[in-house]
Amino acid sequence: MKTYKAIIQLTSDDSKVHRSMIRQVGNLLAHLGETVDVRIVCHGSSMPFCTAGNTFAGDITALLNQHVTIAACRNMLVANGVEATELIEGIEVIPSGIAELIVLQQEGWSYVKAG
Repeated sequence: MKTYKAIIQLTSDDSKVHRSMIRQVGNLLAHLGETVDVRIVCHGSSMPFCTAGNTFAGDITALLNQHVTIAACRNMLVANGVEATELIEGIEVIPSGIAELIVLQQEGWSYVKAG
């Protein structure tokens, strides 16, 4: 059973924010290891982080392979004309990023804003 649950909100299209968040999640995993569940919720302007072929695709795949969940908001996909097939493999699609944040915080997840 996991001891800690962290939900990270990503709304930025800034690659510096993406790089920082990837590093921070890596630090979190290095410190807490298998005792933490990490879920990154992407919505707003964060579409570039989720699409295949982006600068950080390898790092994102590595996080997914470490059992980090990355979720992209369907509303964001629709607003950007992006299909789920254009996302990095392993990223899941959720109906609403903001709703996901509210639900998980009510379930006791710790909230972190990326950036």
